[in-house]
Amino acid sequence: MPKSKNYQKALIPLNVLLTNGRFPVTIDLARQLKKAGHTVYVVDPMHYHVCKFSRDVKKSYKVPAPHYDPSGYIQGLKHAIKEATIDLIIPMHEEILFCADAARTDVEIFNRLLAPPFETLVRLHSKWEFSKFLVTHGLDCPQSVLCRNYEDVERLNRNREWALKPVFGRASLNVFHLKPSEPLPHVGINGVEVNDDNNYVAQEWLKGERYCSYSVLQDGEIVAHSVYPVEDTIDGSSCVYFESIEHPGIFDYVQQIANVLPGVSGQVAFDFVETTPTDNAPRRLVPFECNPRSTAGIHLWSGTTDLALALTCRTSMYAPHWNLANDHTFPRPGAKRQVAPGMLMWKRTKGVSHKMAIKEYFSHMKKLVFIRDVVCSMRDLMPTLMEPFLLTSYYEICREQGLKLATMFQNDLTWEPAGAYLCEVRELIKQVDRNIVEPSQQPKFFDKRSF
Repeated sequence: MPKSKNYQKALIPLNVLLTNGRFPVTIDLARQLKKAGHTVYVVDPMHYHVCKFSRDVKKSYKVPAPHYDPSGYIQGLKHAIKEATIDLIIPMHEEILFCADAARTDVEIFNRLLAPPFETLVRLHSKWEFSKFLVTHGLDCPQSVLCRNYEDVERLNRNREWALKPVFGRASLNVFHLKPSEPLPHVGINGVEVNDDNNYVAQEWLKGERYCSYSVLQDGEIVAHSVYPVEDTIDGSSCVYFESIEHPGIFDYVQQIANVLPGVSGQVAFDFVETTPTDNAPRRLVPFECNPRSTAGIHLWSGTTDLALALTCRTSMYAPHWNLANDHTFPRPGAKRQVAPGMLMWKRTKGVSHKMAIKEYFSHMKKLVFIRDVVCSMRDLMPTLMEPFLLTSYYEICREQGLKLATMFQNDLTWEPAGAYLCEVRELIKQVDRNIVEPSQQPKFFDKRSF
């Protein structure tokens, strides 16, 4: 492991734009970038969000919601780029797809966006295309079946367990666990809404230890990498507690993926299952989800400048001490952080014994009391003090829109292609026989003094 670069600062400070101000991961990254000497701006469709009150964010821009007004969102983004003289755009959520799509024809965004090309991004984001990508390159993945209609769902092998999820779904929303002894979910609202515009993918249900990884690629090389096990969650999927571990097998797997993405720069995260070996089957380490954007793995670098340097080190004039081919930054093993509001909404694992439930409860309470929250900072208290106000405003939006909190928080950011646009996206994917992108096609970052 390389020597720590904690608290080193960038030689040339940048104006960095984060594309989403509402998530805890955004304020954490904003603080890391600020600590490294950069100036941070954010955009968000919400007027009030956690980053708006942070002293480490110079300005927050309110923009149209990309899900409902993609062109308005891009115009708002370009306004922020021009007014704040932005050097680098780091996407934080699914708005990355709107940005990357616009970057195909807009050089102003293309030259600043830290993201893979649009066609690469879609292939990683699509659960079906991602499984095809892994198979094409000889990497292990769950057996997957594309379901274009409900009849395809009915034709699945019912002697097996399946995870049925939308091809362009996110988190654990609309995911169904199909079991041999149980009937299929119904069609329609609160059920499987599978059609031409909304294909589903059925993945074999693998049991074992679950892990999440987060990595930063620069010119196809891994420059930052973190792994944490899935422990405390609020819905069985969304982690609210993060503890850094070393897992050489996951690093090797991510390295294999990086090897078939030459020249690609951006963030990439995976959800893994490591199965328990049996007499009939060997141990498997399998990614079942890819998120080509920021994720909670960022929290494991809280309070350091390592990740901030990795995200801004693409050219030697920003960080000449970096050797992209050999230098990686890892969070300190055992680094821990929690999202306290999420920890308060934690639910214990179902089906465990009473003794195990008590042990699990006390373990959770110990973390809640003693582990640092990702938002709370004594030098930047306003975001924490404003959390009750923000939560009240979020629930008011939920009441007005008839949505649950988790859905409302992401609904206006999601990328859900449909109709003619979906046909265009599918045709674009077909034209890419292999997911290889020349380095010359990647965004070019310039010294801000040239603007």
